[in-house]
Amino acid sequence: MIRGSKQVLKYIAERTIVYVATIFSGVTLTYLIVKAMPVDAVENILFGMISSVGAVYDPESVILLRKNLYEIFGIGGSPIESYLIFIRRVFTFDFGPSTIAYPTPASEIVFKRLPWTVGLLLASTLITWTTGNLLGVIAGYFRDRKFARVLEGIAITLYPIPYYIMALILIFLFAYLLRIFPLGGGLSIIPEKFDLQLVLNIIWHSLLPAASLILPGALGWSFLSSRTLTMQTLTEDYTRYAEVRGLPGSHILRRYVLRNILLPQTTVLALSLGGIFGGALLTEIIFAYPGVGSIAYRAIFSGDIYTLMAVLFLSMIGVATGTYLLDLLYPLIDPRVRYR
Repeated sequence: MIRGSKQVLKYIAERTIVYVATIFSGVTLTYLIVKAMPVDAVENILFGMISSVGAVYDPESVILLRKNLYEIFGIGGSPIESYLIFIRRVFTFDFGPSTIAYPTPASEIVFKRLPWTVGLLLASTLITWTTGNLLGVIAGYFRDRKFARVLEGIAITLYPIPYYIMALILIFLFAYLLRIFPLGGGLSIIPEKFDLQLVLNIIWHSLLPAASLILPGALGWSFLSSRTLTMQTLTEDYTRYAEVRGLPGSHILRRYVLRNILLPQTTVLALSLGGIFGGALLTEIIFAYPGVGSIAYRAIFSGDIYTLMAVLFLSMIGVATGTYLLDLLYPLIDPRVRYR
């Protein structure tokens, strides 16, 4: 028992070290890329801001911006000193003021938009994974039934369609022609207090963006992959033996098929949850949804490097954390994997 506990603690410690090293590697790589640029990125950004039409900046504000940019990029001072300053500002999430909402800090803008993105994409990812896998298992188990062939045809049709094309189709049909849903935005009322009306309004605005992610996902990759895994599992010896023993079909489906196909699908879910910010950009731009993706889009075209760095670091943390949690939990999910 003590030996097993030591192995678990050793495994957790090793994975934690890898997790921290992954984040530091990503941040360090970002620093080296900026450091290796053949031009002065700070002066280029300042020149673009000052020379833009109608832009008026206080000289003290420009000096402060230059100082913050040199610190966050790690360009000024000695290499070690600038790298330590860069690391400190990144891990304290102090990216300086956002230039698209000056003088509001970039981290404050990102954190205000974060609940919108997490709410939309977390719910969409979980619904996509659950629905797609359940339908895929059922269609694979009853593969000779008519409804299974219909689902397979729908999945083959939807799978090649990119989610942003699906978003445009849904907007045209349900927001422009039928006018059932709003064209975009996250709210159509001015929130005075948090109540049921506000929650329903938020859900109403998020249905089309969520559907554009769920339809090609649940009835696409999730469905086809789980269906293929189910059909493969049904050919395994242990499944055939269960059928020969006369076990009920529902028991075989639940205990032999579903539990085995969920093992690789759990890996996909964990990585999808870790990288939910990757699917935010185009979806939020098309629907004008007030999330992290839309603010990243504005930051790119406005040259707001502070806000862009905040979004980038947040995405980096999300992917690394998803992989880290998967490494810790997978031995609990799959009895064939042990802590070593």
